[in-house]
Amino acid sequence: MPAEDTNTRAWQIYGQRQLARSYTPPIPDQLGWTPWEGIGPGAEVLGDIAGRRVLDIGSGAGHHAVHLVQAHGVRVTGIELSPTQHERAVSAHADVDGLEFVQADVAKYLAGAEPFDAAYAIGTLAFIDPHRSLPALRDGLRPGAPISFPYFGFGEQMGSHQR
Repeated sequence: MPAEDTNTRAWQIYGQRQLARSYTPPIPDQLGWTPWEGIGPGAEVLGDIAGRRVLDIGSGAGHHAVHLVQAHGVRVTGIELSPTQHERAVSAHADVDGLEFVQADVAKYLAGAEPFDAAYAIGTLAFIDPHRSLPALRDGLRPGAPISFPYFGFGEQMGSHQR
């Protein structure tokens, strides 16, 4: 079984367990790029995003996307491959204006989407084949759009992409 399929199955099981427990993470005060609360930068790594369209890759339960919408006035699309993780986000946050959750593969979704102004992934891109995800992000973001994704969860940040 390919690694992506194994990862997809694992996140589906994880989401199901969290649904069974009725667990929804609290909305954070800032984006949490690292496993350590309060360590590392917040949304400022994405630049001036107020009023912009932002893609949350692997949005999980949706709590980071909600933070960005409420604290920074952005429009966020949370993309999640796992049906159970998507269900968690929708069941907890479907009523948040400026927030949309999509259950899909990020590379396939971006192929037909209007380009985004910024994107981020918190602990997600390590589970997706970079030969698929990185070209999709290059093509699915506006030129110069910032993208941030921690390197193995330790908060390293990538800058604006160039075509």
